[in-house]
Amino acid sequence: KQLENLSRSLSESSKNALSTTESSILKKLSDLETKLSSRCRIMSLTFGKTCLQAGLVLLCLLLTMGLSSWAMLALFRGEAQDLRQEIEELKAGKAAWEQNFPPIQQSLSGLQLFQDKGRIYLVLPEGRTFLNAGETNRRIYLEIVRK
Repeated sequence: KQLENLSRSLSESSKNALSTTESSILKKLSDLETKLSSRCRIMSLTFGKTCLQAGLVLLCLLLTMGLSSWAMLALFRGEAQDLRQEIEELKAGKAAWEQNFPPIQQSLSGLQLFQDKGRIYLVLPEGRTFLNAGETNRRIYLEIVRK
């Protein structure tokens, strides 16, 4: 009978010790799980924020580069259009000059500049002379005519 009582007591003590050890292990596992979960959240937030910040910086850089490229293209396109317009205007001016120049060139054909003793002279071709055509704003107008 004593052996039975001792066996029961030993069995109950073992069960109590095992349940205490089991509850202690479960509590420690629960604490460990909480700590791991907390650290995982912190790491996730830290790296998530870092990746998000890097992504935002990269997005801003790409957006800035895109807008700069667009602005440069718009500027160059505007300059090219201005240059085209200037070329067209110069072509029109050249065409007008070429149309009006031959008669002027023929009437001035043979004129030469001559410099002697610090003075500059205009030499007329043979058979030509100047006629005083008038004066305006202190400028004298001469007409080249045949003799």
